[in-house]
Parts: sequence; structure tokens; C-alpha cells
Amino acid sequence: MNQNVRWPDGAKFAFSIFDDTDNSTVKNCKPVYDYLVEKGVLTTKSVWVYPSRGSYSGGSLSDSDYLEWVESLDSAGVEIGLHNVGDGRFPREEILLGLEEFKDKLNYFPKVHCNHVSNPDNLYWWDKRFVWPISVLYKIAYFIKRRKPTPAGGDEKTSEFFWGDAAKRKIKYVRNLTFSEINTLSRDPEMPWHDPSKPYVNYWFSSSDGHNVTVFNDLLSPDNLDKLEAEGGACIVYTHFASGFVDESGNLDEAFKARIDDLASRNGWFVPCSQLLDYLLEIEGKSKVSYWYRFTRNLAWGLERLNKVIKYRM
Repeated sequence: MNQNVRWPDGAKFAFSIFDDTDNSTVKNCKPVYDYLVEKGVLTTKSVWVYPSRGSYSGGSLSDSDYLEWVESLDSAGVEIGLHNVGDGRFPREEILLGLEEFKDKLNYFPKVHCNHVSNPDNLYWWDKRFVWPISVLYKIAYFIKRRKPTPAGGDEKTSEFFWGDAAKRKIKYVRNLTFSEINTLSRDPEMPWHDPSKPYVNYWFSSSDGHNVTVFNDLLSPDNLDKLEAEGGACIVYTHFASGFVDESGNLDEAFKARIDDLASRNGWFVPCSQLLDYLLEIEGKSKVSYWYRFTRNLAWGLERLNKVIKYRM
């Protein structure tokens, strides 16, 4: 298990962020990244390749201004990851072309990916995220709510949205569960790990919940940062920087700035997601986790999800 990790350069803890690109624009996210880069906190920003076809807005690599900004982030050391090739329905042919377009524009394939809401090309999503019997309960609840079975997903060869083979070749890490605990490693000490029953994903990793500006600021409270530092842990925050971090006038949330000032003042290792995960993989080696391990992670996720609904009414 990944305990008592010795972080590079004598750092006391490791920290990263995966920014979900939903509704992301240059206007509502650039001030966030300007501040993070200024403070030396390098993270991962996900992108879409194509314009949205679904209910979410935001820029994509098809937009010249957005692409120029993303390229500037990449040059500054921010990792660019994938959040599916776009919001909505994209069949296999477009997904494969989208991956190539990502590489053409950024000179590398995305190393980190996270599934987008209910895109039909999601990898091992819906009930497949979980182990039995939680998977069965999810499938029943989904059918009751939507009156249809869960989608096949991008991991099913018979689906028109299948791209699992390409993901296996080109993407190293895929995010799954998100926890309320700031020390992500304490909730998933084996990450990154491989599940042989889900062969199209090379390695899974978990994250800590910073869904919007309120949840993010609560997660990075001084007490929580003290805890992360004392435990020598690792935090990968999953957030949406388009969700309230910047106001309509382009001003950055003051509480967020205070949280980042506090974070950056500490002796942390601030790197993009894949760099942190590569380090864990290097020191621990490839990990195949047991059914019981996955079941307890699923159960912890469910309990924390319920607590989040009660606390934030989300």
C-alpha cells in the first residue's frame, strides 16, 4: 500500500487538480490558471476536441481563441487531459479522429481521461463503475428513474461508440471515484491500479471532491491542509473551474485565492495528475486490487456521496 511515501525534493505532501472542462471558456477560467501558474501550482486541465452537441457549453480545441489559450497553458507546464472528445454523441469514427486531432494540436495524446456525465461513449461507466452487488442496485435504480437500461458504453465492442481499444493504446490513467477526504491516497491507497475485468483502462485513480468553488474552498480549508501535510498524503482535486471561481466581471474568488496562497506557502509537490500518478506507479509497481478492496472503495464513495447531498443539497 502507498503509505509513508517519500515525495520528491523533500516535499511533505503531493497535490494536483483535474479540472473538468464543462462550461469552460477563456473568460471564466483563465484568471484561475493565471493565479495557479503564478503560485507554482501546476495541474491538469481537461478539454473537448469538438464543439458541444449536448446540454453543456464551453470551448473546445476547434475554437481558435480557446486553442491558443490551451496551448499557452501547455507551454506553462499545465497538463492537458481529455474529458471525452466532446459533450454529446460522437460515434467511433469521430472519437478516433478526435484523438488524432488532439495529438496534432498538442503534440501528444492525452495521458489522463475522465468520463463526461452521461456521454454514450463513457468507459466502464454507470453500473460498470461498481462491483456486485452495488452494480446491480445501480442498474435497477437507473432503470426505475429513466425507464431504460444503462447504455453499453465505449468499452462495449458492439456499440457504435466503442473506443476502448484506442483508450488502451493511448490513455494511461482514467478517473473513477471521488471522495470528500482531502488525502485522496488515504481513500485509495493502491492507486493507480489495474482491474483485469476492465481491460481497456490501463490504470484507475481516485480524486477528492472540489466540485465547485464552495466545495473546493471547503476542501482546502486550513485544517484540511494541515491534515494533508501531517499525513504526508497526496490530493488530486476533481473540480469545475467554470463553476463560480470567476465572477461575471472576471474577478477571481477571494476565498479561493486565500486557499491557494495557503497551499502554495507549504512544502508541497505541486504537479499535474499524470506526473503524480507516474511517481506512485514507479515506487509501488503495477497493482491489481482485490474484490474486497474495490467493494470497500465503492461503499465509502456511496456513504460520502450521501453526506455531500445532505451538506450541499447537491
